[in-house]
Amino acid sequence: MKRIIMLMLSGLFSMNNAMADDVQTTLTPSIEAHAPSSTQQWLELQRSGKSASPQAQPISGEVMDKVHKRYLKSFEKPIPEFYGHETPISR
Repeated sequence: MKRIIMLMLSGLFSMNNAMADDVQTTLTPSIEAHAPSSTQQWLELQRSGKSASPQAQPISGEVMDKVHKRYLKSFEKPIPEFYGHETPISR
């Protein structure tokens, strides 16, 4: 009985792998057919770090203090369970 279950499970896993391979080969040509958009190129440039500065970019103490205060202030209001739809008030 255990052997039958193991054979069935291994068959399911191999079917899943074959299906995943089919999906991958189906999607890959369509992705390669299109040139990346300028947004995709920009995101890849940021992700790769190819244009990163070799020099450290420190933040001044005054700016870092303001950032930290704003971060701490974000915890003053509780996160609502649901967000309601409010109509914006025009000035």
